[in-house]
Amino acid sequence: MIRRKTVRLNETLRLFWKDNPELYHKMLEARVQRLWRELFGPSIAAYTTNVYVKNRVLYVFMTSSVVRSEMLSMRKRLVIVLNQHAGSEVIDDVVIR
Repeated sequence: MIRRKTVRLNETLRLFWKDNPELYHKMLEARVQRLWRELFGPSIAAYTTNVYVKNRVLYVFMTSSVVRSEMLSMRKRLVIVLNQHAGSEVIDDVVIR
């Protein structure tokens, strides 16, 4: 069957994400995990062992207690910055262990 009407790729993707909101949210969660390393650079990434999102909470495991305490003091700011760079309200809280 030959299609006569062309559809732009961005329109197709928008419709796909609209039909599959759970996949869209998972994509945003993966974006937040990637942003952690990109935004805070190699110095913080060196002390980070694991980053994952579960139930709208970002869990970050750190090996340095000094870096962990500094990150704990700016948790609310971390949520705001990560959500802004992700382009949506993806996480509600950050747990740093």
